[in-house]
Amino acid sequence: MHQESDLSRTRLLGICGILLSASLINYACRMPFTQNSIEIKAAFGADGYGSVEGLFGLGFACGGLLFGFLADFVKVRWLYPVVMLSWALAGASSAWVETVAGLGISRFALGLFEAGHWPCALRTTQRVFKPAQRTWGNSLLQSGTAVGSILTPFLILAVHRYDPEQWRLSFVLTGVLSLPWVIAWLLTLRDADLQRPVIATDEAAAGVGEERQLRDQVSWWDIMASRRWWVLVVTTISINTTWQFIRVWQSDTLREEKGYDKEFVQYFTVIYNAATLIGSIGVGWLVGRLATRGWNVHRARVAVFTGCSLLVALLVPTAFMPAGWLYLGSWLVIGIGALGLFPVYYSFNQDLSAKYQGRVSGVLSFSSWLVQFFVHPAVGSAFKTHPEARPWLFATIGVLPLVALIGLVTFWGRKEEA
Repeated sequence: MHQESDLSRTRLLGICGILLSASLINYACRMPFTQNSIEIKAAFGADGYGSVEGLFGLGFACGGLLFGFLADFVKVRWLYPVVMLSWALAGASSAWVETVAGLGISRFALGLFEAGHWPCALRTTQRVFKPAQRTWGNSLLQSGTAVGSILTPFLILAVHRYDPEQWRLSFVLTGVLSLPWVIAWLLTLRDADLQRPVIATDEAAAGVGEERQLRDQVSWWDIMASRRWWVLVVTTISINTTWQFIRVWQSDTLREEKGYDKEFVQYFTVIYNAATLIGSIGVGWLVGRLATRGWNVHRARVAVFTGCSLLVALLVPTAFMPAGWLYLGSWLVIGIGALGLFPVYYSFNQDLSAKYQGRVSGVLSFSSWLVQFFVHPAVGSAFKTHPEARPWLFATIGVLPLVALIGLVTFWGRKEEA
């Protein structure tokens, strides 16, 4: 089928910049919680930290369902700004709560609205990029999480140096970032950009392959009954559990178990997230590079996913290392792989459906974040009662991406032609 004329490289980069910024704000609004973990435990109790993070996961799961369905029926050009402003307000509200229950409600609302970012963003990159460059587009989208994770600790450090007692102020300052983004989104994106036909990945062709439109006639129930759907359920649970476990418990472990002070941990967090940025951008560049050199796009994605999974598996020995430069350096290598998994996963995700892309990403997000709702309270309790279990749990989550890899290699297969 004939596709509309390609967007210029300048417009593509502009759209990617907007999406990167959205991911940046998404992570900036959630990071004050984890970066102030010791202060939150002191204010609300140690048991509250894991439980509240579990509520954030539950909110994210519910938001994935809600906004995944809405993104298929409501114009994303208008839905996205509403979602952005809503999560900014929810995140800022954490600055004024005084009870664990209030903090839990605030974090649940933050997760609920932040989940809307991904159906909107993935529906956008699915339509503006062809398969060979789609992973690159998703890389730039995902890179915003790393940039947000790099910049936010500096903001939190500035607040800490100004007045350590005002640590709640960082929740408000990160929310303010949403206002200029909404203006930039509305000025940059047009309805026509989000209604372009979606080009499918050809698992057999060499290089970029022949262009064909992704079929829309496949029903939602047929998608959920397909082998590929369940491969992606396992994949998203595996890689997101690994990533979120590190996000929530890395700083706490560096301070509680390894004895690093808050300022050192803030600076190390910046360096760690710079490594994740390299991983996110690098995988998109590498998949595109391999495709232009004659690699099949699907096989290039699988090869890159394999490399990232092996890097994350280094968490197994790292979890048992003593504090020191080898320990910290290993974390940087792990970070490259941990975030690099996501742009590849999103590209697989976008090959299931054009019509139901919002729903696909939203329901998969729900399955993954529902797991987080149970994981983090249990981990918080385990760390409190059995602190010796900490390295064993970190080692366990290090092998989860390899589980996802086995599923992708074994069961993905080749899509039937129309």
